[in-house]
Order: sequence, then structure tokens, then C-alpha cells
Amino acid sequence: MTNHALAEWGLRVGATIVDGFTLVIPELLIWWAIGSYTSSLFTVSALALQGFYLVYLLSRARGQTLGNRAAKTRVVSASTGQGITMSTAFMRWFITALFSFSLVFGVGVLLVPLDYLWPLWDPRRQTLHDKIAGTIVVLV
Repeated sequence: MTNHALAEWGLRVGATIVDGFTLVIPELLIWWAIGSYTSSLFTVSALALQGFYLVYLLSRARGQTLGNRAAKTRVVSASTGQGITMSTAFMRWFITALFSFSLVFGVGVLLVPLDYLWPLWDPRRQTLHDKIAGTIVVLV
């Protein structure tokens, strides 16, 4: 269990927005490079970029993306309060990717907002992807 203060929902949203803007330019470059081939190729490429960004940075010693740095938060293990492994970071990202992909089937219309709003009533301020991966977001 961690003794760190849990990050407020607004800080988490801010970090997500910063990360989104951080990824926009590389994603636009991918879109430009792919040209008019297929939207599915772009989607897969953009997801791979997002996955690499999140998994690599969250599994580093700081446990922070650029958004987390700006918000002064970090992702840690919910059970130990220590940094997370690459496999935990992958699981955390993979769940969000699955939720987003489920938008294609209509289920994501409920899952995605529910995932991101869950910290508003959760005592540990966890999203659903945090719960599944066993992580929490704390103040630095």
C-alpha cells in the first residue's frame, strides 16, 4: 500500500490532454507518410505509437509521461506504491486500447466514458484500466 497522496481527477484529465497533444504531431506525420493507403493502417500505427509512448515512459523509474510531469503525478503499483513494470504498463495501455477499439462495436460508447469518469466516485481514484492493471496515480 502506498502513502502517496492520490491524484485528483482534474490533474489526470490534464495529463491525458497534454499526452494527447504530445502525440498529435507524430500521428500526423504517420498519417502523412501512409498517405491514402488505409485508415486501418493509420489506426494500427497510431495505436502502436501510443502504446510505445505510454509503456516505455510509465515503466521507467519516474513512472511519468510528459503529461504526468506537467500535472506532477506518476503511475505506481496500487499494492506496493513502487514504480510499475513494463508488463504492468503494457496491461494498463492495452486495456484502454481495447476499450477504445470497442467503440467500433458500440460497447465503447459506454466503456470509454465510464473508464475515465470512474475516479470521480472510486475511493482510490482509479480508472477501470487502473483497477485491472493494479495501478494508481499519485502526486509527485
